[in-house]
Amino acid sequence: MKKYIFLCFLFTVLLLTLAFKFPTSNTFPLFGRLIILDPGHGSLDPGSVYKDVYEKDYNLEFATTLKAELEKLGATVLMTRSGDYDLSNPSSASRKRTDFNNRIKLINDNNPDLYLSLHMNSLSNTTYYGGQVFYSKVNDQNEIIAEELQNNLNKFFKLDRDYKKIGNDKYMFNKIKVRGVLIEYGFITNYKDRKNLKEQTYRENLSKIISQSLINYFT
Repeated sequence: MKKYIFLCFLFTVLLLTLAFKFPTSNTFPLFGRLIILDPGHGSLDPGSVYKDVYEKDYNLEFATTLKAELEKLGATVLMTRSGDYDLSNPSSASRKRTDFNNRIKLINDNNPDLYLSLHMNSLSNTTYYGGQVFYSKVNDQNEIIAEELQNNLNKFFKLDRDYKKIGNDKYMFNKIKVRGVLIEYGFITNYKDRKNLKEQTYRENLSKIISQSLINYFT
């Protein structure tokens, strides 16, 4: 019996030692944070298209990788979609508008610590590559988040690109009240971006950059 008590005591001491050495804030720096990922498009809405490549597929694939990375760091992550569908009302006269409205409602109603809308860029000039962050003025924290993300993305992509304010013509982002940004994490029209984003290791590395940016912001 004494041996059992002694072993229990040692086990408790070990747990306390590990907790002291590896506090939650270091091991799981995003613990307690609710983050919503919004992979754009889906279903009948392919997003940007390059030959036989659809943006909606890249968005979902990258969001899934980013979700896993954020969860490793302790965050609770919700996704607006987890398959090839959108959030529209098929019977509506404006399918796209209802998709936007339902994404807006989902994000606002869940009141996350932060949301990230994930899209790919598209240009006729196929030499453009890499990521760019866009923010709305609805929440005064959005520009701060955009700057942090863009600085780190620039290092990853070896670019000197500015983050930008979303225009008032963009229906969705000016109606989301919680803090967050739009990340266009690559160009579907650029061969290098398309190739890289099909590789799991590359998606994981890019996800780490984004995750670290969020850690920097929250701390």
